Amino acid sequence: MTTTLTETFTSPLVLRIGSEDIEITSLDGAVDLIRSLRHDHLGRYAEMLLTQMESARTTPQKAEAWVAFKTWSAACGLQPHNPGWRHAA
Repeated sequence: MTTTLTETFTSPLVLRIGSEDIEITSLDGAVDLIRSLRHDHLGRYAEMLLTQMESARTTPQKAEAWVAFKTWSAACGLQPHNPGWRHAA
C-alpha cells in the first residue's frame, strides 16, 4: 500500500511544543519547524530527517517524507495523545 500526497495532507498534524499547540499543514511547515529546533536536542536528532524532507521532489518522495516526519514527531512525544491512552494495557 502506498500513501499519496493527497491522502497525506488531508488533515493538519497538531504538535505540542512546550505548552503550545502548533498546526503543521504541509511539508514546508514541517521543514520550518525542524529548522527552528536545530539548537534544541530534538532538532539535533532530526538532521537526516530534515535532509530527506528538503530533498523530496516527487509526490511519492514528499509523501514518504511526511510519514517520516509524523513518525519522528510521535516518537519524540510531540503529538498530543488521548488522555485515555495512559490507561491502556
